[in-house]
Amino acid sequence: MTCCDLVDDGSGIFKPMSKRWCTDILCLLIFVVYSAAMFVVMGFSLANGQINYLLYPYDYTTSFCGLSGSRTSGMSKAFYPRLSQDLIEQASLFTTPSGFVNFRPYTLCVSSCPRSFSLTSDTTYGGPSYPGAASDAPSYYVLTGTDEFFNRCLPRQDTNPALNRDICGAPACGSSQLVTCLGHNISCAVIDSSPSVTTTWVVDTSNATQTGCCNKEVKEANTQRFLPKGTTAQAQADERRYATWVSQALGIYDSFIENRTQILVTGLALPFALAMVWFVLLFLFAGILVLIALLFFLACLVGATIYFFYMSQNASSTSAILTATLGNFSAVSSIPSIPNAGISSTAYAILAVIFTVLTLLYIVFVVLSRQAIFRCIAIIREVTKVFFALPFMCVWPLVSVVLSFGVVAYAVGIGGFIMTQNRDQNTFASMHAALNASGTSSSTLSSLVNQSPEVRIAILATIHFVGCIWWYFCVMSSSYTTLSRACAVWFFSHGVDEASGEVKQKGSFFFGTRVVLVCFWCVIWKHLGSIAFGSAILTLMTVLRIVLNLISYYTKDLQKSNCLLRMVICCTQCCLYCLDRTVKFITYYGYIFVAIEGSTFCGACISTFGFIMKYPSQMGVNRMVANLLSCLISLSIPFGCAFVGFIWIDQMNPLRPQPATAAVFIFLLSYVVASSITDVFKCCIDTIFVCAFKDLEEHTPPKFMSTALRAGFGLDDAAPSGVELKSGPAVTSSTDDKA
Repeated sequence: MTCCDLVDDGSGIFKPMSKRWCTDILCLLIFVVYSAAMFVVMGFSLANGQINYLLYPYDYTTSFCGLSGSRTSGMSKAFYPRLSQDLIEQASLFTTPSGFVNFRPYTLCVSSCPRSFSLTSDTTYGGPSYPGAASDAPSYYVLTGTDEFFNRCLPRQDTNPALNRDICGAPACGSSQLVTCLGHNISCAVIDSSPSVTTTWVVDTSNATQTGCCNKEVKEANTQRFLPKGTTAQAQADERRYATWVSQALGIYDSFIENRTQILVTGLALPFALAMVWFVLLFLFAGILVLIALLFFLACLVGATIYFFYMSQNASSTSAILTATLGNFSAVSSIPSIPNAGISSTAYAILAVIFTVLTLLYIVFVVLSRQAIFRCIAIIREVTKVFFALPFMCVWPLVSVVLSFGVVAYAVGIGGFIMTQNRDQNTFASMHAALNASGTSSSTLSSLVNQSPEVRIAILATIHFVGCIWWYFCVMSSSYTTLSRACAVWFFSHGVDEASGEVKQKGSFFFGTRVVLVCFWCVIWKHLGSIAFGSAILTLMTVLRIVLNLISYYTKDLQKSNCLLRMVICCTQCCLYCLDRTVKFITYYGYIFVAIEGSTFCGACISTFGFIMKYPSQMGVNRMVANLLSCLISLSIPFGCAFVGFIWIDQMNPLRPQPATAAVFIFLLSYVVASSITDVFKCCIDTIFVCAFKDLEEHTPPKFMSTALRAGFGLDDAAPSGVELKSGPAVTSSTDDKA
């Protein structure tokens, strides 16, 4: 056995690395050639792209703010002195989703953002002295305070104190009670914000008599804002909305920066601790938890059925409604709708019938698959032992997450170079020229900002983004196959203990670090071609779904008037979604056979189909239970982490900004970690299932199944001629698992 074999004897089921060969070499060569083409695209784009348009703000003269060597190299901030006017002039841009992207306000580069507004300040920005400006370039005063956000000086919503008065609401001005108290009458106050109120009066706080006569005294605090000349109500609303977004973004950013320690601890470390708690509970109470999950799903189906029956108004007429609908389609118009409801009673009745059928089928499936459920419970218990022996497996998916983010960063970065190469960027000058030529014509602006990209750029972008999707699936598939092989190594390291005669784990893994790394090396060195093959299929399905979604998006107006087209697109999307889920199921099961047997991808898929034909109920139960438990774990861990993080941050002194926002960050981060852990959980369930049933097929009695797993399967090792189920008929490798 070589240093990378890990297992002495797999009895022909599990192949050590020394007995494996490189699989799917042709697909590997195609992958290498395509990757080389992507690097050529990268080099060409780096040489011709203008990524500075994405990295640096640029002023109205197209000089990049803060870029070394530019006219404005010492001024790294972008200031928008006439934002209200630009919003008015380019208002027609915002009728399209790309409006904010194509919006080009008048921009000046400044060394620091103007912080406040003053009526007496004579500081101006721009003008003829501005670098690269014309002799008649206008200059601007600061009319609003700004906040810096990613080198952009964005407007702040400032209000300044104005008139402050003490107002008395009772007794009313002119009333006999007030005249008697004061000894004279007093004039009523005018409140601009509430003109209908005419009985209040202004209290002179220095007059003790007036203060004593007022029974209901309030402080009126007014504020004032200074707006640019010529602004409109709509421009003010747009600027307020703009400022609100800026303040919210700054608040979110500050919350993350100030609470980053708490976010990282409760978002990264705590999920692993809670996951181990879950695995301990599954080891101790796997049967109870699986039963609760199955009953909870049944309760959801029953609850949905009852709700739909209730909403159909008359449960007893459901059958008649459905019969009439199928027999006479025109009759549905005579069925009354529920008041104030968006769905007719007929639709609710049909849904009620569908969910009734689903509930009955679920009950029948659970009853007929009770033996498969018992085996699934035993498999889950065995999976928890895998995590206790190889805890590094829980951490390994984070490597794939980091690599995936790297692929996304590469896709965005190089994509920026591709999309900006040799392109005439829309500038303020081109916008202004178009506006001066045709007013605020939306058609002119549309033709300006929606220029068709060059064919070359379209081809390069297609090659680049399709390749990045392929890389992404290769990363995820490599991680999945690595984890499956590590789990298989654990399973096939079992052997008979000479002292007790029981089948036990005979290997020592030291947290599983070496096992996982060696398995990863085996996958990359021997089976990268199979990984590329499966990833290419997943990429094709993803591209098809993207193309179909684009077709649906660009024909949405036509679909509103063409019911047949809308139905065709919806049905096609549904069918493609189902096909995509099926392909993913077979592909990832195929990776398990690649990890165990070292077969080619096509051979692994054939083995997968064989298992589907022989053990349909067991595979169905495994997937259903794994999804239910994964959903429970994936949601409970983020909620628990977010709660702990919120309490921690909220109780800190001094107070930290926006603990609720930090809790949202914690929830998202811990959800990523929890989802990665549950992906490992589902991978191990499927791997242990394949290993156990392959062991059952090849050996009588099974050679590598632990004593606990055999007991969970109800196996009798004393049976000389086959594998016996204590509660059912004999089962051999060719017998369906429905027994």
